[in-house]
Order: sequence, then structure tokens, then C-alpha cells
Amino acid sequence: MKYISSRKRLWALAATIALTMTAGGLAAQATDLTVARSVDADSLDPQKASTTQSLQVTNLIFDTLLTMDKDGSVHPGLTSDWSMSQDGKMYSFTIRDGIKCHDGTTFDAAAAKASLDRALDPATVNPNLSAWGPITGSSVDGKVLKVQLSEPYGPFASFLTSIQAAFICPSSVKGGDFKPIGTGPFKLVSWIRNDSIQLEANPDYKNFNPLIENPGKPHIDKLTLKVIPEDVARMAALRSGETDMVEPSLEEATDLKSDSNFKVYAAQLSGQQMLAAFTWKIKPLDNPDIRKAIGMAMNRDAYASIAFEGLVNTANCPVAPNLFSTNEALCATWGVKYDPDAAKAIMAKYGYTPENPLKVKLLVHKLPGWDQMHQIMQQDLAAIGVRADIETREVAADFDYMKGYNDHTDGEPAVWTMGMSGVDPDYLYFLWKRPGFVNMGLNSDVDAMLEQQRQLSGDARAAKIHDIEKYLMENAYAIPLLSPGWGWLMASTSKVEGFKMGFMVSLLFNDVTLKQ
Repeated sequence: MKYISSRKRLWALAATIALTMTAGGLAAQATDLTVARSVDADSLDPQKASTTQSLQVTNLIFDTLLTMDKDGSVHPGLTSDWSMSQDGKMYSFTIRDGIKCHDGTTFDAAAAKASLDRALDPATVNPNLSAWGPITGSSVDGKVLKVQLSEPYGPFASFLTSIQAAFICPSSVKGGDFKPIGTGPFKLVSWIRNDSIQLEANPDYKNFNPLIENPGKPHIDKLTLKVIPEDVARMAALRSGETDMVEPSLEEATDLKSDSNFKVYAAQLSGQQMLAAFTWKIKPLDNPDIRKAIGMAMNRDAYASIAFEGLVNTANCPVAPNLFSTNEALCATWGVKYDPDAAKAIMAKYGYTPENPLKVKLLVHKLPGWDQMHQIMQQDLAAIGVRADIETREVAADFDYMKGYNDHTDGEPAVWTMGMSGVDPDYLYFLWKRPGFVNMGLNSDVDAMLEQQRQLSGDARAAKIHDIEKYLMENAYAIPLLSPGWGWLMASTSKVEGFKMGFMVSLLFNDVTLKQ
């Protein structure tokens, strides 16, 4: 055995310690986070993904040109600066210096153009193609990506912050097969279908999202997204420590809220809104007074606190809080307030009483929380002289049924509920521009206002959106109920700190640390 002097051993030990030291002390051990979800992604290609669960994953791998703060304001992302021409038909995006893809290649204006071109190519079959707006072409001028539109498109900047607008690196599509290579906080290690997705932190990451505090590499080193379809099994995995975080059911989230060993997160920035609507072409729901009375009977506080266990908020506007131009106080002046006595008086004026009720269908879909809300709603309506017979269908079947029912001008009238989400109030266009969502579109005046708000920006656009909301609410075509309005919940052990849910229920792990 070769002899090593004491002094050399000391030098070797000192060198070993030096290699394990950081500026703040001893180097931290690698940290892993395991998250259990009910379903797997259907694709890791953000320009082909069609489900929220898929886009939650792609949002970890890829970045967006722009970002959105919690007040709905738009900020730079992959761009250091951006501008819109005076006529609203040209956008210029200055791509940041030093942005690296996960494979070490550079993400520059040419890479951004290549991603944009692919997103718009009909051959890509992008399920979100229409949301990109009336783009006619793009070009590169040094660091600047220029995007030409055929007409102004007010929602464009907001859309570019969304998980639907991720920008991929050119190397993702080299060789024919798609490889998820982005610039985001995590990079793909492996994907075993219907089992798990393994991600690791991007050591070169620079964050510009105002919702995230950490300026660089995520604090956790590895992130595992594990598929556990059964609710009971996911909860068992959380309680046993097999996983650090899970998607809980509404009932399970309620139990965990009161347990100090766990944390529950609701999607406060989801951009989601729940509404009650009417078959307004069928008498007597063609009468705005009747629609207002029904809205005045709806106890939104009870729906939030009882049916959804306090995990959602009441809402006043036809679009969700925190989005561009949304003003909850202003909407409250236009819409109906909970007043069952006044509602009862209105119904009596038209000959409807609890003894001689107006008969309606309450057409709903089956989802946790919604079921109990509809039962409470049924009782609310009965108290003012409206007998609502609940008909429940699965979500897709319910909307398919409503598409035909909303065209009826006679028969039994119906009240129904729905939800919508997005990062911009432009989803009013999708809902109400004729023919509208499931044929609920209104009239030429609303069509014109919806088109006009797309042609505007800034304060002028906000004012036009307010005109639309005022019209919908003063005529009681829509009764805002709750936001977020979905069961997009997460739960973790108490050792998890810094987790956030962003817009469109994105999952933000950049700030996450694990208490030992």
C-alpha cells in the first residue's frame, strides 16, 4: 500500500471540503419532488397538446414570449422588449440575449420565427390555432421578431402569455420525431406513458415571470409527475410520503384543509369563470325581468362556502377576476344582487308563486361541487316560485344537448350552467358572438361590440369590454356565479414551500423548497 503523508491527507480533505462548499455554506443535497396526477399528458408538443393536463407539463419545459402578472398586466418573457404599431397590425418582439435551449443551442429571433411558423402551419393541426389571431406573416430583423396581422387583434398580447402559446426550440423538430426541447425551467429526462414523466431542473434557467420570485434555476433538482388514476390511491400516496403533492378531489381537499400536516392550493389565477345562462328564446325567459329574478334568487355565497367548501370565490363579472379590464366593483353595479324577497315579488307580478310555479329545466353537467351547487340552486328557485327539475349529463353530452336546446323557441324553458376560461376577456367573443358557444349567441349589436373590442387596445378596449359586460348583465343574459369554478386543486405535505398555481391553472415549481 502506498503511504500518504498526514499533510497530503489534510490537503486532500481540504480539497474535498472546498468542492462541497458554496458561498452560503455546505452544498445542499439534491432535492426531488414527486407529484401525483389523475391522468397523463396526451402530448408534450405544446402546439399539438389538447388538454390542460398536457399544457401544465409543457409549460414547465417551454417559455412564452410574454408573461402576465397577478393583476392581468402583460410583461416581457423571452422578449426583453415588445411594441405594437400605431395601426395595431404589427408587433415587434426583441428576443433576449443569452437564452439557451436545453440542448445548448441558442434561442434567438430566428428560432422564435420557426416556432411561430410551425404553430400557424395548418399541417401542425394546432388545436389552438384560431387563438393566435389574424397573423399574415413574420420576419426577423436582427434580434427582433416582427409579426404582421391583417387587422388589429386586441387579445394578442394576453394570448402570448398563455400556456397555449409556448415557443419551442428548432431542435425539437429536427429528424422528424418531436423532442420536447425548450428554454423553460425544467427539461425532459423520460416519459413512460400513463406512468410517469421525469424532469430535471435547467441549470441555465433565467426567470422573467413576475409570478415567480426565484430568478434562476429551480430550487428542486428533479420533478416527477406520476400518474395515479384512483383518488383513494393518490391520497394514500400523499399521506404515506410516497408523493409530496397530489391532485385531490374536492372532498379530500376539504379534509386536508383542517390538517396542519398538509396544504391545499386553489387555482386563484385560473382565469376560469362559472356562469348561469338561459334558453332566452323560450318564453317566459325571453323576458329580462324573469331572468333577473332567477339571478336574484341564486345564493352565490352558499354555493362557494357549502358546495365548494370555501375553495372558490363569488364573482360579479362575466369574465374572471385578474384579467385585463375586469372590474368586480363596476360589474356589481350592473348585475343583480342576491335578494330573494325582491325576486319573489317580480315572479308574483308575472303570476308565478311557490303555489303556482314557473316550471323550468335545470340542465347541468356532473362534476364535483357542481352537483351540490345545483341542489342548493334548485331550493333557491323554489322559494321564489320556480320549479326547476334537474337533468344531469356528462360534460360533453350536456354541451351537445344544449347546442340543440338553445335553438328552440318553444317548449319548456331551461336554466343551465357552464364554465369558461382563458387569459383575456376575449372569451366573451367565443361565448356570445353568433352562433356562439352551443348556439347561445345574442344579436347583431352584441356581435358588433365583440368585433370592435378586438380592434382596440388599452383604455379604449377596456371601455368596450365594459359595454359588453354591462349589456349582458343589465339584460341578465348571464349570471356570474363563481371563480375559479373548477375543481383544479392541488395538495401537498406541509414541508413543501413556495408552490404556486398560475394563469390557466399552470403549475409553478420554480420557487418550491422542501423543509427537512
